[in-house]
Amino acid sequence: MPPRYDEAPELAPDSFPEVHHPPSVPEVYEQHGQYPLVTPVKLEDLVTNPTNPPTIHSSYAPVTNSVASPYVYEHRPAYNHTLPSERGKRPKRICGCSVLVFILSVIIAILSAAVIGLAAGTGVEASRANDAEARLAALSGPQTTVTVTAPTSSSTPIVVDRGCSTNSAGVTGTTYTSQFFDKPTFRIYCNSDAPNYPLQSLFVANFDDCVDACASYSFYIPSDFSNSTASNNVTCAGLSYIPAWANRTVAFDGNAPGNCYLKPGPQNETGLNNPNVGGVAVHAAILNT
Repeated sequence: MPPRYDEAPELAPDSFPEVHHPPSVPEVYEQHGQYPLVTPVKLEDLVTNPTNPPTIHSSYAPVTNSVASPYVYEHRPAYNHTLPSERGKRPKRICGCSVLVFILSVIIAILSAAVIGLAAGTGVEASRANDAEARLAALSGPQTTVTVTAPTSSSTPIVVDRGCSTNSAGVTGTTYTSQFFDKPTFRIYCNSDAPNYPLQSLFVANFDDCVDACASYSFYIPSDFSNSTASNNVTCAGLSYIPAWANRTVAFDGNAPGNCYLKPGPQNETGLNNPNVGGVAVHAAILNT
């Protein structure tokens, strides 16, 4: 029959007196790191009986067999206890921190930078949206009416032919003085063509520009050809101006390389020709000498 739980030996409280039964043989007290007691040998025994000295033996019988205690204590290492084989080894560290702490710090830094960048981008886009709304509101506001005042009758209109097309009799015989190139003066003749072969042809905006071109030619060419014997070719003494050929399409159709033709001398009023350029108006100017 197996023993019951209440038949096991009970532990006596610490308050009870301890009972000690003397052993039948002398007790052997053996301390760790010490040798058992031995009987001392007398010197006279060694002198009287040197061939058979007394046997050196322990005063107490040696313990041959020891009974193992039923209460065996099993040694277990404490929590986070370092084994002897692991002592002396230092854990790995990065920048003074453990590997785990370093990895967590890097992850936190990356997340923080991402949050800051997102916040900055959101702020910029919000500012742009506000500016766009402000501009839209300004455009949607009340429109301002701009009134353009037409030129008064006192304003001088730009006339490309100095009025020859509308008042040829009144313009013929008038003079024009260039503001440049020693300020030469030219006399205007409407519906007339200056004779002689052109020195140069060019496109100009109006009659006055053609006269200024003639004055410019006479101002610069003599210094460029000071040794030239053809003195007539270094001075522009007259010009012919065709207003219709200011339109280059019309000029190309008429095979005309310009609408202003500079002419050499001699030039005078009696030598002017009647226009013969396909029915278009031609006006002339002669240098006043």
